[in-house]
Amino acid sequence: MSKLSLGEGNTPILSLTTLSKSLGINEISAKAEWMNPTGSYKDRIAAATIDDALRGGLRGWIGTSSGNGGASMSAYGAKAGLPGFLCIAADAPAEKVRSIVPYGATLLPMSQLGIAEMDAIRELASQYHLKLSVTAYRYNPEGMSGAEAIGAELLKQGDFTHVYVPAGGGGLLVAVARGMAGSTKARMICAQPAGCDPIVQFIDREIAEPRIARCTSTISGLQLPAPPDGELAASSVMESDGWGCSVSDADAWSMQDYLASKEGIFVEPASALAAAALANDVKSGRLPSSARPVAILTGSGLKDLRRFSSTVGLPVQTFAIDDLRLRLEAIDANE
Repeated sequence: MSKLSLGEGNTPILSLTTLSKSLGINEISAKAEWMNPTGSYKDRIAAATIDDALRGGLRGWIGTSSGNGGASMSAYGAKAGLPGFLCIAADAPAEKVRSIVPYGATLLPMSQLGIAEMDAIRELASQYHLKLSVTAYRYNPEGMSGAEAIGAELLKQGDFTHVYVPAGGGGLLVAVARGMAGSTKARMICAQPAGCDPIVQFIDREIAEPRIARCTSTISGLQLPAPPDGELAASSVMESDGWGCSVSDADAWSMQDYLASKEGIFVEPASALAAAALANDVKSGRLPSSARPVAILTGSGLKDLRRFSSTVGLPVQTFAIDDLRLRLEAIDANE
């Protein structure tokens, strides 16, 4: 565990019993990364990043985020007493932005956060003696090393044959693969939204490099048409004899609903997308029933509530105790 810690890491493995039964597969597992202190696996990266900043005697930190990483960096920066400047995607879910505000970091909404902007921010970080925090080996290998513990933990938690990882920039998949390197034959499966899947297309040799012109997916956190660790992620997949999966936004949302209503697990769409990829592979026959797959569920559903308004699923009328009694009596009568 990092010297600077808020209790991140050592997340449990949960058995998705209802899903495995419905798909006819022996067991499907999930790595519960939403149980980290601020609700996502990014806490592991933030802890390692801030540790590196402290060792280097830097004045503070500056980074980019679609939401989860910003909350993590702001929390760990506050713990260390290091001021932060966060360039956050202007279209980030409101819940993610609001979860950052209490920590006191300076928020700078950005209309674009691509490679060009990340490169420019790297220059500013160097100029002003700030630690650069971007969730990618290309920009922050010291911080990304913190996520490698996910793979190391998986080795101790089960004999998994396939590891399904949601990918935006690709860094998480690389980290998990590196954490499992040398001790397992598990295949790495790269799950991306069909509307933003440059790594999958590159793995399938549909494009010459993991880069596309634009994204049409609305899955927050996975909307990177030019993933900074795209080639590294593709190499990790191919070296493990794995593959890529493109998943529709609709399938990700459907799996989000399924996990909540059938497994009692509420994760954000980016997390559910990995489980949806797994389910699609079982249905297509690509993943055999004898497999022992695990999906990395990266973040809490509370981070992105755009699909759920205050009125969705709630009765519009009010009830008194007598109304409740009548409802319960009706249930008894039907049993």
